[in-house]
Amino acid sequence: MNTETRQASSPPAAPAKTRLPQDEEIIDLRQIFHVLNSHRWAIIGFTAAVTLVAILVVFSMTPIYQATATLQIEQEQAKVLSIEEVYGIDGGTDSYLNTQFEVLKSRGVLEKVVNKLDLLNNPEFNGRLKEAPWYEGMLDWRSWFGLKEPEALEDPGMIMRDTINILADSVSIEPVRKTQIVKIHAQSEKPQLAAKIANAIANAYIESYMESKLALTLNATDWMQGRMGELSEKLKVAEEELQDYREQENLIELEGVLNASSDELKALTNALVQVRSKLAVSENIYKQIRSGAMRKGDSQSLQAVLKHPLIQNLKQEESKVERLVTDLTRRYGPKHPKMISAKSELESIQQNMNVQIRNIVEGVEREYEIDKANERSLSAAVEELKQRIQVTNRKEFRLRALEREVQTNKDLYDAFFKRIQETSATSDLQTANARIVDKAFTPKIPVKPKKKLIVAVAMLMGLLISCGIAFLLEMLNNTIRTTRDVEEKLNLPVLGVLPKLTDKTVLDRVFNLFPDKKQAAFGEAVRTIRTSVNLTAMDQQHRLFTVTSTVPGEGKSSVASNLALSLGQLGKTLLVDCDLRRPVVGKNFNIKGGSVGLANLLAGTANVSEAVHKLEGIDAIPCGMVPPNPQELLSTERFATLLKKLREHYDYVVLDCPPVQNVSDVLMVSRHCDGLVYVVEAGRMQSNSVSAAVGRLLQARAPVTGAVLNKINPKARDTYGYNQGYYDSTGYYSGAS
Repeated sequence: MNTETRQASSPPAAPAKTRLPQDEEIIDLRQIFHVLNSHRWAIIGFTAAVTLVAILVVFSMTPIYQATATLQIEQEQAKVLSIEEVYGIDGGTDSYLNTQFEVLKSRGVLEKVVNKLDLLNNPEFNGRLKEAPWYEGMLDWRSWFGLKEPEALEDPGMIMRDTINILADSVSIEPVRKTQIVKIHAQSEKPQLAAKIANAIANAYIESYMESKLALTLNATDWMQGRMGELSEKLKVAEEELQDYREQENLIELEGVLNASSDELKALTNALVQVRSKLAVSENIYKQIRSGAMRKGDSQSLQAVLKHPLIQNLKQEESKVERLVTDLTRRYGPKHPKMISAKSELESIQQNMNVQIRNIVEGVEREYEIDKANERSLSAAVEELKQRIQVTNRKEFRLRALEREVQTNKDLYDAFFKRIQETSATSDLQTANARIVDKAFTPKIPVKPKKKLIVAVAMLMGLLISCGIAFLLEMLNNTIRTTRDVEEKLNLPVLGVLPKLTDKTVLDRVFNLFPDKKQAAFGEAVRTIRTSVNLTAMDQQHRLFTVTSTVPGEGKSSVASNLALSLGQLGKTLLVDCDLRRPVVGKNFNIKGGSVGLANLLAGTANVSEAVHKLEGIDAIPCGMVPPNPQELLSTERFATLLKKLREHYDYVVLDCPPVQNVSDVLMVSRHCDGLVYVVEAGRMQSNSVSAAVGRLLQARAPVTGAVLNKINPKARDTYGYNQGYYDSTGYYSGAS
């Protein structure tokens, strides 16, 4: 009991650690180390295998040697009479050198090397001379069906092309920055041949340059001499056309005529703009008058009327007389002489105003007609002047075109004349633009394969890939494996953990392993579960607990049996097999087949005393005869009455119920219990499946006490490197650190 007291003083499960919001953004090195440590042997094995394969491949590769020849490329010397110097044309040093670097790698230069070194008969560069590998026949699908591949005709051009391509792949050009030096690297399986190729490329480039310069000089001279006659004739024709056009059009000075016409057009355009602006105002007033839309008396609202000085004076007099009439109306009657005189004066002013308004309106109409006539006159003048200017412009354009043609032909003639003289004078001064600074020597050490580097890279890649696979498997694994998973993914407290048993002799009796003193660690784990379950129902004298799981095979019957045996040490305990579909309690405890059980009690064919079987330390009620309708039996009032009766006779009642995912029996049973123990096998079920099953229980208002993590590796640690809360009889499990 001292052990029980010590366990009762501790909480049933360690609460989950409180995480700060910023923790989610921090890489947890302990978790990374845990994943790598969990898959360490797989990582080591995969890395070792990749390294071994890399070693075998590297040492089976043919070594390649590289020789280097150094070449200095100089720009062409200044010609005696250079057309570039005459017209200031300078291509730039960089573009010239870059062009020569590309020439070094050209097919013409490489073809000279192939012919000089007879590389067409070298199997290294002519793939047709290589022996076929031993596996080539296995990869020929035609041979599988007895078919023969048609023989290809040997084309010398294709052979030369393929040989040059292989040679180009083995040659590289490396310019030295800010110098005229270029390094020619050649690689070959034979060190002597590598040196020969590098030197042959340098010599072939110099020869190609000399040949091309000589050929270009001769071709340019012949071509330019032929072009001189054509240019001379074109220049003569262009000069004659220019002179004829001047005489025909009587052209002396066009710039003065164009300037005067432009000034005149500008003045007429400005006058036309002003007239059109004035016309727009008068036209607007005219349209209002002519449209007939204005009501009688509305003429006074026109701007032209309102702004007229006479109308403004009459308006003032009218206002003055109206005020006088208003004052006289208050003093005298309508027939008073002063009143009659004032009204007569007011009518005279209004009649005069109407006459003046009519005069102003008629004046606006006359002004509109005058503005319209002026606008037509100016528009015609502007159009006429534009046509004269266009005619003059066409003449000027034609004259300038003829002058440009004459000048262009003259420039070309002079350039060709000077170029012919220059080429003729320098045809005998052709020199090479490059020289070999250092010849290539036979290398002693191969440049590839770099065996150590390749093996190191392969080892590193194998390590990275294996670690990546380990992390990928870890992320894809969504099962409940640790106590932390139970707390975070299921939101349930952990009542305890049970180890995974590997001893076959122990596995056969795992349901009755609690009393075995040789399995003290397992017994201590069951006591921890017992303590956690008891703490959930401390205020009740008689306690009834249900044990279930998600699917069969997770160990819920073994947990129920061992929990009942442990509770039997504290009081009178009864184990009831409520799994009426796949009962195991009777079979585990060797209860005779066909004995009276729970199904008989619910069917009313037996009483409780006949169904209870005495075991070592506890009582048990097996299933009895497997009924065809177990769910209907468990939902009857007779089952509730039976449980109430069993509570009165026992201190503890443990119900072994079927899994939640397959059937709904446990939902019926859980309504009558004080607590529900949910058994989860570590690393078996996906968390969403377990969470859905727990959700069904919670929706049915089942009193879910917590979860028991079963079949866990005692040496395993959770994702943060902590143990799983598994104890033995002396404290922590001796195999765990």
